[in-house]
Parts: sequence; structure tokens; C-alpha cells
Amino acid sequence: MTNNSSRRRANKALALAAAALVGLAAVSAVNAAPATRPSDLITPPPKAIKAELAVSAGRRNIVEAIGVRERTVVYKQDIDISKVDSTKKNVIWTRLNFDLSQTKLRKGAATGKWGAELPGDVIKITSVQDGAVQYLNAETLAQWSGHSAFFNGNKVTVELISDPTASANETPSVVISSVVINDEFGGNTDPIALPPPNSLCNAADLRKPSTEKRSGRLFPVGCTGWVIDDTAGCGLTAGHCFDGVETSELVLQMNVPLSAVITSSGVQQGIPRQPKPEDQYAVDPSSVQFELIGGPDEERGRDWGYFGTFRNPNTGKTYREAAGGSYELIRSGSTGISTSIAKPGTSLTINGYGIVRDRTRQSGYLAQQVGSGTFLDKPNSTHFRHRIDTEGGNSGSAVVLTGTSKAIGIHTNGGCSTSSRRSGNSASTINQPGLIRALNAPKGVCRA
Repeated sequence: MTNNSSRRRANKALALAAAALVGLAAVSAVNAAPATRPSDLITPPPKAIKAELAVSAGRRNIVEAIGVRERTVVYKQDIDISKVDSTKKNVIWTRLNFDLSQTKLRKGAATGKWGAELPGDVIKITSVQDGAVQYLNAETLAQWSGHSAFFNGNKVTVELISDPTASANETPSVVISSVVINDEFGGNTDPIALPPPNSLCNAADLRKPSTEKRSGRLFPVGCTGWVIDDTAGCGLTAGHCFDGVETSELVLQMNVPLSAVITSSGVQQGIPRQPKPEDQYAVDPSSVQFELIGGPDEERGRDWGYFGTFRNPNTGKTYREAAGGSYELIRSGSTGISTSIAKPGTSLTINGYGIVRDRTRQSGYLAQQVGSGTFLDKPNSTHFRHRIDTEGGNSGSAVVLTGTSKAIGIHTNGGCSTSSRRSGNSASTINQPGLIRALNAPKGVCRA
């Protein structure tokens, strides 16, 4: 982590004090990095996107695993949220947390296999709602920090598949300590939340549903991340998407479906649905580098994040392999974005996972949408402004030259107004000094 922690703590302390004075209302999903203007600061809200339920599930010392002659299911259990806590309503997705100190999976003789053929004892988790499956062995469960993928529905089945090549001197155990579900009414996704500036440049909100695999949803934080053309196929996002966040819980998702829509007190609200486990990639916490340092205004701060993900345990693919490619980073010069790259009026595009305020379009809430607009100006050498419609959840999106794979920056802040053509949203260029240092000194899986 390359951010200045003392300055970050000072910014947060100022935010708390300012919020007590101004009493501003929070918005859903991560939208922008903290500024230092007191009117733009607010106390972080509760992380209401999820609820965690303690459970007593699983089994220790599964002796049936000993002596099998072929891969065999030796343990099975259903976990039904309606039976764990009957008061929970509108359960759209479920995630299991395994106790890594008590879950014991034996290693096997085979190597280089994935899915049901992962070497060693394998935990198989199946969504009862849509049949989506995830396979985890000792190595991949550790990579996922003891968490499962996110599954649709309120009921999953957990099975243990015994490996006949595993040691007969050990007995496996599967222990589930808790279950995480969505908040009943959709909830926030933000580790931080900010009041306006607004981020819609057009009153009609011109974003449309899209399916760009190179741009993924960082869940459950509520940001956008995208795969780049470095050696390992790692990703970029905004730095504030990692600030105060437990990165071991994060997953980068592609092929995200439209959200479920519920009605609460007569108001429609979207709740995210989940893609298949083979489209979910656990973030490697040791790979994460980011910077979040506020300046006198958004245009002078430092806000970027660089991270990698593990191979998918079902398919063995990296995110970039599954996406079929990456974005090309376009670095600006010492004076910033040159007119040969972009100038006022140049068409730009963002694919991201923003919220939707229009109550008739809630299926698009935190699902991917594309918007296009124009390059506005560059306040300095490491930032620029654009007029593309964005919302909370778009933070971290690639800002791309329309019709190309050339990414010129990372969307970080709102600022657009529907009443002024001179207003714009803010982005960090690829030329942020800290980002350049991180790209030249990758960590974790990004070192490959």
C-alpha cells in the first residue's frame, strides 16, 4: 500500500468533524474520493450491502473419505437461509465463510487440473436456485481467504468430494462459520460515501446496458475494475475503492446479470444478482497497491489502485484470458494528455457498474452500463475532466477513446452538472507518479 496513512487518517478525521456540522445525506455505492472542502465531507455510512449470519454447519473428521477408490461424495449438507434466520427477506444472493482453522482438506497427487478435478479433497458448492457450482480445494480456498463465490438465491448445497490419492493418515473436515447475504433493501456498497457534486452530465442519463468483459464489477465494494496490458493481466481501479476495505473479501466479476428488482414501501429498488462462479475472480490482497491523497480539490489529489486476481478455480483461467483481451494503457506526457491523444470534444467512453436513480430502470442497478461523452479539459498533468454520465459504482472505470481499446485514465470523481456545459467529471491519468511506480514494481500475482 503506497498511500500516506497519516494524511489519510487526517482526512478521515476531518470528514467526521465536517459531517457532524453539515449533516449531509449519503449516497449508494462508491462514487468519488474524499475532497478536502468541508462541504464535501461526510461520515462513512454503515456497510449495509450485506448481513452476516452465524451458522453451525459442516462436519469435522469425515472418516468416510478414507479408503475411497475413486472420487466420491462423502459428505453433503444443505444450507437454507430461511431456516438459519426466518426473519430475513429478499435474499437475492448468498456467500459462505469457511473456518480456515478447522476446515482441513487433504492434498492429492495430481497437478494442473481444475474444477471437479482439482487435486486433493474438493468442496463443491451448488446454488439450488440456478445450479451454479464452485469447486475449491485447500489451495484455492486459501486464495479465496476462506470465502466462497457469491451465489444467487437463499439456499446452497455443500458437498465434499474425496480424492483417492490423498493421505489415508488424515481425515478431512469442512466447517462453515457464517453466511453472508445481501441487505434486505439493497443497501449501500460503499466504504465511503460522498454527497454531490453530481455526476450525470445529461438529465436523461444516457447510459445503456453493455457487456464489456474487460471491465469487471468489484464486489461487494461497489466499484469498477478493468484488466490492463501488463505482463500478468492485472487490473486498475480508483484508490478509494480499496481505502478502508478488507481486500480479501473482494471479487472481480464479469458477465454480471441484471439486478433483481424489489418493491419496498411502493418504491422499486435493485439488488445485485451474481454471475456464475466461473465468472468470479478473487482479488489477491498481496497484489493490491493504491494511493488516496486528497488535494485542494479533486483535480490535484492522487487516486488510483492496481491489483491482481487469482486464476478461477473452476476453469483455471486468468481474468484476462476469460475476457479475451485487455485495455491498452495510454500514458500522457509530462504536461498531461496531449492534443494528439485527446482534446476538447474528443469522444470518450466508459463501461462501468454504476447505480441507477431512475426507479423504472432498477434492473440496471450495479449492472454494467456504457456511456459516451467528450473530453472537456485538463486541469494539470495528472488529471482530466470529461462529460460522460456516471454514477456511484462507476468509480475506477476505464476512460477509453471511443471505438478503441486505448484507456487514457481512471474515472474517480463526480462534478458534472446538467445545467452547465463547462462542468465535468474527473479522472486520473495513467501518468500518476505513484501508479507508474506500482506498474514498474508489481506485487503478488502481478509479479508473474
